[in-house]
Amino acid sequence: MPLVTLNYSFGSDGRDIAQAVAKHLGVALYDDDALKTILKKTDQHKAHEYDFNYRAPGFWERLMSREPKLFLDFMEAAIYRVAQDGEGVIIGHGSQMLLQDFSCAFHVRLLSDPESRIDKLVENQGLHRDAAVNLIKKYDRNQATFFEYAFEIDFDTPSLYDLIINTGKMQKETISKLILEALDSDDVQACSFNALSAMKTMSLERAIQAELLDEKLDIQLLNITVTENGKVVLTGAAVSQEEREKIVEIVSNIDGVSEVDAAISVWNYATV
Repeated sequence: MPLVTLNYSFGSDGRDIAQAVAKHLGVALYDDDALKTILKKTDQHKAHEYDFNYRAPGFWERLMSREPKLFLDFMEAAIYRVAQDGEGVIIGHGSQMLLQDFSCAFHVRLLSDPESRIDKLVENQGLHRDAAVNLIKKYDRNQATFFEYAFEIDFDTPSLYDLIINTGKMQKETISKLILEALDSDDVQACSFNALSAMKTMSLERAIQAELLDEKLDIQLLNITVTENGKVVLTGAAVSQEEREKIVEIVSNIDGVSEVDAAISVWNYATV
């Protein structure tokens, strides 16, 4: 079964198309709610506090808080967690970037010109035209800003996608068929064992980072390495013996961690 990432512009029927593709393939559809549910089933029990949306934290939030990094670690942990199953349709959330190095992931971009999207909102949602215009502008801006903040690359960079379709030119059914035909070709590979294993370790690594940040621990001096069997190697430094012990305790209790090898020294600022 294929692993698909599908990203779309607001008002371009992207969600309907994603649902149709997932249903035809008989695989799960991973949207905002599904990704939160995935995290809640693991040790990331506070995931419901973080919105998986297309909004970049503002300057002061980035400067004064660890929240932006925590948000991204939670999001990446969720994407890698669902991807390690090797199948499914993932909507947005930077999935096309996070899974870019995995050849088994097929990346689809659905877009349409603003006027077509505005017309659909007016017709299907009964919005006033001015309201539809403002809504399209808001979502496009938030989506682009989030992606630039998270990955430092333009959301519409063509090389991020394997298939780009203008939804303003075709019906939803036709677009769904195009995607399914592409997935049915011999060019689209199934995820290898090595790829799935790499996704698993990356998911656990991001989950560990998120948990430590959530506990207000400074991990700038910490290196985290996860092996295939769930063993975690911690190197670097902690600011105190108490913090060192807390880091080891937190990591040891995270779901998926089989063993912790902690070679963490206590940082002595007086000698620096």
